[in-house]
Amino acid sequence: MAAGGGAPPTEAVRGARGVSAVLAVIVAIVTFAAGLGAGWLVFGQAPAAKQVLLLGTNTPFPPFESNVGGSIIGFDADLIQEMVTRGGYAYEWRDYRDFTALLAATAAQGVDIAIGAITMNGDTGTARNATLHFTNPYFLSNQGVLKRTGDATVYCAAANCLDSELNKTGLKIGVQELTTSFYWVDSNAKDATVTVKPSVADLLLALDQSNIDIIVIDKPAADGLSAANPTKYAVAGTIPTNELYGFAVPRTASDDAKHAFYENLVTILNAKLAEIKSDGTYAKLIDKWF
Repeated sequence: MAAGGGAPPTEAVRGARGVSAVLAVIVAIVTFAAGLGAGWLVFGQAPAAKQVLLLGTNTPFPPFESNVGGSIIGFDADLIQEMVTRGGYAYEWRDYRDFTALLAATAAQGVDIAIGAITMNGDTGTARNATLHFTNPYFLSNQGVLKRTGDATVYCAAANCLDSELNKTGLKIGVQELTTSFYWVDSNAKDATVTVKPSVADLLLALDQSNIDIIVIDKPAADGLSAANPTKYAVAGTIPTNELYGFAVPRTASDDAKHAFYENLVTILNAKLAEIKSDGTYAKLIDKWF
C-alpha cells in the first residue's frame, strides 16, 4: 500500500456505508416509482397515436395518380399526402379497379377521402355532390383526345376540338364509365360509336388493339400518357370544359355517427390546401408533375 494510505475501515464502518448505500438506492427507486405513478408530472403525457385515414384512388391516371410497385404516386397523391400530414393524420392507400367503385365506396364510408381528378362542378359535379362532400377545388382541367402515335388522322383541325369533329358516324370513341369524359361524349358525340370501359388501362388496351380510334379523357391525363409513352400515344386536341377537381369525403346526414368527423375533415383539408398554396408547396408540385 502506498505511504499515507491509512488502515482499512473497520467492519462497523464498512457496514454503515453499506446500509447508507442501500437506503440511497431504495429512496431512488421509490422516487422513480412515484414519478411513474404520476407520469404526466414527470415525463409528460405520451402523444396519442395519429388517426389513420383511408385514401382511395383509381389508377392509372397520370400525372395525377399511378401505382408503381404498389406505391401510389402523382400530383394528387403528393398533394393529399401533404394535406393530411399537415392536418395531423396518418394515411393508408387503397387502389380501386374502376372509378365507379371508388365513388361508391366513398359514399358508403368505405373510404375517408377519394382522390382521382374528380370533377366537382357542372352537371356531373352536382350529381356527385348528392353523396360526396368536396373540398375546395385544387385544379382546373379540360377534356382531351388521345390517339395512337402512328395514326395520321386529323381528328381536330385546331388545338381546340369542335363538337362536330367528334360527332361523326363511324368514329370509334372510348371513354371511362361515369366520368365527365363519358358524359361529354354521351351528350355531344351521339353519332359516334362509343365504347365504355371501367378503367383507363382497359381503354389503352382497346386503343392499342385498334378497337377504338381515340380516347376522350381529361387533358392532363392525355398529356401524361403521351409523355410517358410517346411512341404509342399522341394528343389530338383539347375539348374546353373548364372542370374543377376536388377531393371528396362521404356526404353524411346530420344524425350520422361520423357526420361531425367528416365535416371537420373537410374544414381541415381546406385550411391545409390554402396553406400549401400560399407557402409555395403547390407551385413546386405543379413544376414536378406538369
